[in-house]
Amino acid sequence: MSGFKRFITASLAGLLIATVMPAGSASAACYSPNRAEKKFARLINTARTGVADLRLDPQLSKVAKVHTREMVKANSLYHTPSDVLGRRVTNWSTLGENVGVGSAVLSLHQAFMGSPAHRDNILFSSFRHVGVGVLKKDGRMWVTVIFEARTDPGSPLC
Repeated sequence: MSGFKRFITASLAGLLIATVMPAGSASAACYSPNRAEKKFARLINTARTGVADLRLDPQLSKVAKVHTREMVKANSLYHTPSDVLGRRVTNWSTLGENVGVGSAVLSLHQAFMGSPAHRDNILFSSFRHVGVGVLKKDGRMWVTVIFEARTDPGSPLC
């Protein structure tokens, strides 16, 4: 892999965590987003005033959903380890990851926007694609949001 790779990490009182990390070809057959995932993508793009909208990418969404399932299974909020994310997303230069657990899409998005590191991921002008994975369990909503800067992100998971 050639090119610049960027890592940045931040956290917010155990509720949310954000990281900019390592990505790479898209297939619409890979993943179909649910209503909550589409709503996250809309809210993110609404927040990006003056910055290009992000395309909801099926491959990044598949990667995000895999991590969300892992968090739900472990009942623990944590980031995808960088070596694992580097295998799940291919040919990357810059990725961001926000993870959270809460009650609803809007309250989680507002918490992301209230945290400087999470907000920075959402507003980072180099990002072009977003993947969102949402699951609800026992009245709690778990989410992983992955941001990608390449023109064609990819994943071997698809």
